[in-house]
Amino acid sequence: MLKLGVDIGGTFTDFVLLDTVTGRRYLDKVLTTPHNPAEGFMTGVKSVLKSAGLQASALQHVIHGTTLVVNAIIERKGCKTGLLTTEGFEDILEMRRGKRFDMDDLLIEAPPSLVPRPMVRGALERINKSGVAIVPFNEPVTRKRVESLVAAGVESIAVSFLHSYRNAEHEVLAARLIKEIAPDVTVSISSEVAPDVREYERTLTTVANAYTQPIVEKYIEEVTKDLEGLGYAHGLYLIQSDAGLTTGRIAAKYPVRLMESGPAGGSVAARYFSRRLKRPDIVAFDMGGTTAKVSFISNGEIVTTPELEVARHHRFKRGSGLPIRVPVVQMMEIGAGGGGIARVDEVGLLRVGPESAGADPGPACYGRGGKQATVTDANLLLGYLNADYFLGGQMALSLDDANGAIDVLAESLNLERLRAAWGIHEIVTEDMAQAARMHLMERGADPRAYAMLAFGGAGPLHACRLARKVGMKEVIIPHSAGVASAFGFLVAPISITLLRAYPTELARVDFGHLGNLYSELEARGREFLKQAGVPEGEMKLTRFGSLRYAGQGSELTVPLPEADLDSAGMKLLEANFHEQFARVYGRSNRKIEVEALNWVVVASGPTPELKTHESSALEVAMESGSRRAYFPEAGGFVDCPVLRRDMLKSGFSADGPALIEERESTTVVLPGSRFSVDEDQNLCISL
Repeated sequence: MLKLGVDIGGTFTDFVLLDTVTGRRYLDKVLTTPHNPAEGFMTGVKSVLKSAGLQASALQHVIHGTTLVVNAIIERKGCKTGLLTTEGFEDILEMRRGKRFDMDDLLIEAPPSLVPRPMVRGALERINKSGVAIVPFNEPVTRKRVESLVAAGVESIAVSFLHSYRNAEHEVLAARLIKEIAPDVTVSISSEVAPDVREYERTLTTVANAYTQPIVEKYIEEVTKDLEGLGYAHGLYLIQSDAGLTTGRIAAKYPVRLMESGPAGGSVAARYFSRRLKRPDIVAFDMGGTTAKVSFISNGEIVTTPELEVARHHRFKRGSGLPIRVPVVQMMEIGAGGGGIARVDEVGLLRVGPESAGADPGPACYGRGGKQATVTDANLLLGYLNADYFLGGQMALSLDDANGAIDVLAESLNLERLRAAWGIHEIVTEDMAQAARMHLMERGADPRAYAMLAFGGAGPLHACRLARKVGMKEVIIPHSAGVASAFGFLVAPISITLLRAYPTELARVDFGHLGNLYSELEARGREFLKQAGVPEGEMKLTRFGSLRYAGQGSELTVPLPEADLDSAGMKLLEANFHEQFARVYGRSNRKIEVEALNWVVVASGPTPELKTHESSALEVAMESGSRRAYFPEAGGFVDCPVLRRDMLKSGFSADGPALIEERESTTVVLPGSRFSVDEDQNLCISL
């Protein structure tokens, strides 16, 4: 079976074409086309097929990850959207959570709403918390208010009524009414998008879905049409924020689930390598051209969370962004990529990022018009990158342009060129180390117990120094690390997470209602898997409950035990919650009553099985020469051996320093460390 993974990043778009039977891989990497991501997508597809000598008709799966949704929200480039909510609750988006995210900031500013207040209308209806309609749905009044939104030129409408998570009848009636009035306007209803108990978060998530739906629908339609034009005869799959695959049809209907689509692929790859390495606990470090991400593999599984915050108004202030209630890989993400721009701040200190040179114009050394010094420019000047072997020699780097950009920065800092370049490298690495330490501390994790798995185009360049700063003792660089996220798409299972709010204390669960709730979710899950082509016998349905101690503001997602939905089953679920709470927070309190907010079903297909990478390595490691590279611990520039990654045989080992080059990335091995190559061609570096 031939599968193609395509990951569109801020600077590069990565491609991995894999024959799942033989294990043969074909890789490619092209500059992203920000003005039209589909253009770079198709350029790379044609290129990788050409290198493999194949036609698109030979492909069975094309799997895609994109940052289209999150970028549209961050940049406020979504469609014109209206909101229809319960009359009297029209200010829900402006009121937010009803509290300030920073009590000490007198000039605090909240991020602007995705829907301006004049584009909000109230529907005459009301359902109470038990799901009973206490004010019937008034069609004539609601019709006039929908018509006023349509007359204002909205392209999409979000519908979020009070307590619709218990009874969606009024939202369904409103959706039908909107389609009757304006068939071309897209509609998102909260009972389908995010049936969560939290009013603001449920409404905001539905609005975010509506805000991006027309854009994603058009994009998926365009890419699908282009692929069909090449001869591809199967559907397009996309990776969701929780690291599961979905169909193009579902992705177009629920684009909010693609919020962290691309980065999730890296976590799937990390889980795959974790299991292959028999290392159940790993810190995954993914550094590309625009951002760096840190995530966890714990006990062989990806750590996820039910909410993410996007478009923060203040970079490090929790609550200053938009809380989106979708399941997502838990990760720490900062603006620290290879294209991170170095600058002097208002007090004369050197800063790097979060602004990035991206793909256009890119770092100065790309020779595409960039004038500002970036991390990539610094790495080239320090000798870590080969100007003639970037992207396997397809893209030559200009050392003169890099020097010119860094000279401008160095002059403003009154530093020598080398000191400025090293400062850029050191600062961006320290920024990432701070993020990694914070992520580890939040989980109460000891870094010495974890290995770091590093990937992305720039990840292997910085991984060893980053790991030393954090206190880790081992770094693992998988083969083809520069396109690992795209590879992760190929080992992700088809899956969907379905949720229904039913707030109740565990001691007072209505087992009949809970059974009906799970039956509904599981039926929807089976139907999704069936439409995605998963055989009945390979479907897996797993139940979870979102639990908390009574009065808490957040909850933990706990798997339901294999037991009946009765009092005994709830006792087992409660015991599991106490144990998980103690693992996460260090203690539990069995005297406080436990309550549930949401009930969850994860419907998934089998995890794809792949043949391991076969090396065509020579009997001995061959050097492609040496290069002077800068290592302060060795006294400055030293002659450093340069090894070709595809010529390293399993069992080979050597001491650092060393530069190990492959087409998509370069690994910098520090002095005082030792590296070896395992049977799967992974670089294992002991610090």
